[in-house]
This record gives sequence, C-alpha cells and structure tokens, in this order.
Amino acid sequence: MTNPDSVKLFYSYSHRDEQYRVQLEAHLSTLRHQNLIEEWHDREIVPGQEWQGVIDNRLEASKVILLLISADFINSDYCYETEMRRAVEKHEGARLLSCR
Repeated sequence: MTNPDSVKLFYSYSHRDEQYRVQLEAHLSTLRHQNLIEEWHDREIVPGQEWQGVIDNRLEASKVILLLISADFINSDYCYETEMRRAVEKHEGARLLSCR
C-alpha cells in the first residue's frame, strides 16, 4: 500500500558500501512498514533503463537524500560530483526558501 504522504528517500552510496546501505534500510524498516517513507536506490534500476536519467529523476523527486559517505564514496566521481553536489544544492535551496 502506497501512502501519498510518505517521504521519498534516496540512498546515495558507493556499491562497495552496499552492506551499510542494507543495514541502514533495516534500521529504517519501522518507518517503511508504517508507510512513512518510500525508499529508492540504484539497485532498483531495471535492465534496459537509461540509468543516469532514472537516477536524476529519483534525486529530483526525493525529499531526503541520505549520503553514505566513505572513502569509496569520495573516490567515486559519480557519487561525489553528481549525487552529492545535487543533494547539497537541494539542501541549500530548501534552506534559502525557509529563511524567506
């Protein structure tokens, strides 16, 4: 059952840190079971989909972007330059709006 009021959550992580994403998902399971969050990560991309477009769309649609920062995350050009940059831009934009 989908809750239209659930918070869309995006996991940004290095694939080398997948075990930590899985652990974090377990910690957030109560929120998922209560339909308070709708989680997404790149392992949900269907074969044949244009992965970058799917990720970009999910990043834009997400209210919360969880950055699982590690040395491998920082070493990934895509995680660091694309996903983290967009998360920071969205945060800064939201912060500016709340100050008005």
